[in-house]
Amino acid sequence: MTASGHHSGRRQARTQRPGRRLLLTIIIATCCTLAFTLVNFARAIPQWNSDVGGIQVSIDHDGARRTVSTRLKTVGELLSQLGLETPENGALSHAPGDPLVSGMLVRILPARVVTIDISGDKRQLQTPLENPWGILFSLGVTVDPSDKIWVNGALANVDALPNWTVPAQHIRIRRAARLTIIDDGVESTIVSNADTVGNALFEAGIRLYMADQVTPELETAPADQMTILIKRALPIKLLVDGVTIDARINEALVGDALVELNAPLFGLDYAQPPADTAVSENMTIEIVRVTEDIVTESAVIDFALTTRLDDGLDLDDVAVVQQGRAGRQETRYRVRYENGVEISRERLESTMVEAPVDRIVAYGARIAQQIVDTPAGPRHYWRRLCVYATSYKPESNSGSTRTATGATLAKGIVAAKPHIIPYYTQVYVPDYGIGVVRDTGAGPRSTPYWIDLGYSDHDWITWGSYTWVYLLAPPPAEINYDLPPWAPVRNRPQGCAG
Repeated sequence: MTASGHHSGRRQARTQRPGRRLLLTIIIATCCTLAFTLVNFARAIPQWNSDVGGIQVSIDHDGARRTVSTRLKTVGELLSQLGLETPENGALSHAPGDPLVSGMLVRILPARVVTIDISGDKRQLQTPLENPWGILFSLGVTVDPSDKIWVNGALANVDALPNWTVPAQHIRIRRAARLTIIDDGVESTIVSNADTVGNALFEAGIRLYMADQVTPELETAPADQMTILIKRALPIKLLVDGVTIDARINEALVGDALVELNAPLFGLDYAQPPADTAVSENMTIEIVRVTEDIVTESAVIDFALTTRLDDGLDLDDVAVVQQGRAGRQETRYRVRYENGVEISRERLESTMVEAPVDRIVAYGARIAQQIVDTPAGPRHYWRRLCVYATSYKPESNSGSTRTATGATLAKGIVAAKPHIIPYYTQVYVPDYGIGVVRDTGAGPRSTPYWIDLGYSDHDWITWGSYTWVYLLAPPPAEINYDLPPWAPVRNRPQGCAG
């Protein structure tokens, strides 16, 4: 090698040596950085089982349980090593300074939302506590024996709260209220934990009727120092449709009471006493049901009897010229009923549906005189009647001899009904003779065809039989052509035969 080549090689060697040193420096720095990073990374990773031979401790966090082996001394050191912190408003089951014990369970309790309702005053709080008693204690809330408490909607016993195992989410407390009751002016006081005024009264044994008025309303929630007014309904009896109903009402007037009882008046109905009458205790209110109806009634119209004289018929002969026929009349009435009983009726109109037909009877007006044989000889007579004859004398006439026309009672004086045989009519009676009607005959009311034959006391003969009596001519100026129907006193004897 030449000197020049030797010098050239030395220059090349000096040129390469600084580059190697730089490369080596970079490699060493990189290795150091990597080692430092690995150390820090290793420190950041939880060392669950780094301390072999340490105590076993469990950690509850975020719903998961982990067990580690550690040689650390306190709860705080372990949590710090694991990089675990207590969440905001959360709590630890142990204090950070508590020593670690093998088998210990350390719980990290996150904050929970719990709703507290105290007599309607609601609020929410963030707390890690789960036990309702502990939650209330942390808030300084006390519960009296008269209070009621619900946990998660379930009614709870106050004494059982410290051992409550289910986490509380909703706690409701209803404080007992002091209530003043004024019952129809009588005041009393009760302490109640009922949820409504109605339940408070029920639990206090205060009986209410449907019509009683309570202020405030029964559904109102009680409040401390509340006053409850009770206006009692009055007992009454309601008589309607034949049924008596015991009821209570709180209205002042009868009409309003009926509305309250859902017993209104319809149509013509009315109340007794009237609707504007003041209600009084134990009053009886009657509803009178009133109806009206239009009734049509049919009535028979009797036919009239018309008589007339007929010169073509002999005296005392009767002929029916026209038979009578009854008519018919319809009358409409407005009939008023109260409780089903007719009270009154008003006549509206009458209509003759069928007119009656008169019965027409003709009486004989032709007088055909005939002859009767008498002891004094034949005599003309213009009428013959069958009569029942009796006899009388002054002694049987209370001793009086005076007759209705002023004649002296003796044989020949005849008593008769003047409308049958007029006064002063000369008559002939077989077996008695001729006499004159000068007295009024008595006889029974059953027949006007009765004559009494007069005698003196010394010549008296007893009569008591039917006989013919002949009305002798001449006939009087006024003749009764329409004599009443003949009616016998008893069976007609042979005295009127022929």
